Amino acid sequence: MRLLEPVEERALVARAKAGDMGAFEDLVRAFQRPIYLLGLRMTGAPQAADDLAQETFIKAYLALSRFREGRDFYPWIRKIAVHAALNSLRKTRREEPLGSREARDTETQPQDELLSREAEQRYRSAFGALPSEQKAVFVLRVHDNLSYREIARTLGLSKGTVMSRLSRARHKLKDALTGRRSAGGAHETR
Repeated sequence: MRLLEPVEERALVARAKAGDMGAFEDLVRAFQRPIYLLGLRMTGAPQAADDLAQETFIKAYLALSRFREGRDFYPWIRKIAVHAALNSLRKTRREEPLGSREARDTETQPQDELLSREAEQRYRSAFGALPSEQKAVFVLRVHDNLSYREIARTLGLSKGTVMSRLSRARHKLKDALTGRRSAGGAHETR
């Protein structure tokens, strides 16, 4: 993902590392939306995504001196965001993926819209039930379109572990969406 031209990005990072708060604010503005969307996909909750984005940028600011020159900024900050999201998910073990919604009057909605909402709710519920480790791999592969190698590097895992977690996540989602029970135990998180 390239939101800034490489020269502009490197210049902003160098200025931010030198203490220029305006340069760091420019980096935040450039990467705020993709980091928020990553948090939203990981947590399913807008408020949690806002909190994760804020936490990510604070951590990035505090760790900016360790950012290696010549590297792309987004993969670095994305890694911070993923780890913040995983830590948050581990702490909270969300009770409800997207919060409770008010019951809607189903009699006045068209049938296909109702079916679409039900399918979306089943997916969100199934996704919310995934262990955080599988959720992270799934989001990075399916939504961010990262390669197995990039995911492995981001999460500090082997490529085989990434592939295994992704496969388990896909099977669990498929089983949940088709109404089948997964063969794996509830403790399975790899």
